[in-house]
Amino acid sequence: MTRARFCHLLLASLAAACSVGQPKVPIDRYRAGEFAQVATFAEQELAEGDPENEAIVQNVAGQAQLFLGRIDAARRSFATAYQIMGTWATAGSEVYKAVFGSESSKTWRGDPYERGMNAVYLALCDFWHGEPDNARACLINGIMADAESGAEDAEGAAARVKEDNALLFWMAGRMGRLAGSSDVEQNFADAVQAHEFALANGARGDAANPILSSPKAGNLVVLVECGMGPEKYAKGMGDPIARFRERADVAARAEVAVDGRPVGPAHVLADVFYQATTRGGTAMEGIRKGKAVVKIAAAVTGVEALKFAARQQDSQRAAAAAAVAGVSFLVAWLVSSDADVRHWPTLPSTVGVAVTTLPPGDHQLDVEFFDSRGNALTSLRQQSIVRVPTRGEAWCLVRPARGPAVAGAPVSTNPAPAVQPGATALR
Repeated sequence: MTRARFCHLLLASLAAACSVGQPKVPIDRYRAGEFAQVATFAEQELAEGDPENEAIVQNVAGQAQLFLGRIDAARRSFATAYQIMGTWATAGSEVYKAVFGSESSKTWRGDPYERGMNAVYLALCDFWHGEPDNARACLINGIMADAESGAEDAEGAAARVKEDNALLFWMAGRMGRLAGSSDVEQNFADAVQAHEFALANGARGDAANPILSSPKAGNLVVLVECGMGPEKYAKGMGDPIARFRERADVAARAEVAVDGRPVGPAHVLADVFYQATTRGGTAMEGIRKGKAVVKIAAAVTGVEALKFAARQQDSQRAAAAAAVAGVSFLVAWLVSSDADVRHWPTLPSTVGVAVTTLPPGDHQLDVEFFDSRGNALTSLRQQSIVRVPTRGEAWCLVRPARGPAVAGAPVSTNPAPAVQPGATALR
């Protein structure tokens, strides 16, 4: 190897060792419903922050824009993140940086649960844009991302997860029905199976879930977010393993009413914390563990080489051993086994669904939130006017906040069978 080539690799290695940190998203402002400030942060971060974090920031921007009523802007943000998160062709330099250096030196593409949630938000935007077929395509890709949950979990145990996000399947069925797809019944059946599997493995939710037992019911769909999603952190010698912990939040469940009449609880179809902690990404976990072994082995080799050099009477042999020690210590210093703890920090802890059938026109939506003990959180209550079309269905997204936090288009233009006025609400 020439000296120039060695210097080139050394400089590349030094650059690779530099990791990209988690963007400092103002989570407290997002939680409080200060979405304009969050959108401003995202705009500044996209202009001045690390480009490797663009997908995280675009997703946060999309959420803030949704609750500000900027559906088109939100759609562009989620679509940009979708393209980044769904691009698996990685430049050779990124592969080198991720393996030899820190994993967080590469472009963030998210874990399967984050790609699934990006699909949910983008599908909603597509629906509100009058494109249920595109919404369905996004959701199918989200299902495929969920299927990437792989061979073992962070402890090395057998994986328990495969295609267990019921929300993705159920929404795909609803969107497919609006778009005239032929396989919606399979989507609904898969939603039931995914829900049962998730519950059996520790996800939150109701075993008797009326949303899944009557998947086509209603012409008003209310998606309700509760809590804040998981925080990712590193654990282990050399921080080689990524872990998740819950973020404290008061809102645990929600009740929905329309025009003063109870619809019922928002039944959980997506436990985001469960999805995160049983996610895939095991290939990178293996690389991290391998790098931790290489790091330790290189350090040990360096120490032994120095000891060997100290015992040598022959200066040439001593110099050679010292060179080996130097290279070993360099490898030990450069190889980073640190886990990538970057994540999408403004996701909810759960997403619940409530549906009801209403006559066309404007209606008063009222969503009340409760803590884990059943106490009403009146300061987080959300009220809004929703408009149900003559044909098709209306969707809205609600989250707890001390301020307006309801997203949705007032009218859906998507074709569907005519609504039957006076039908009973799904309880």
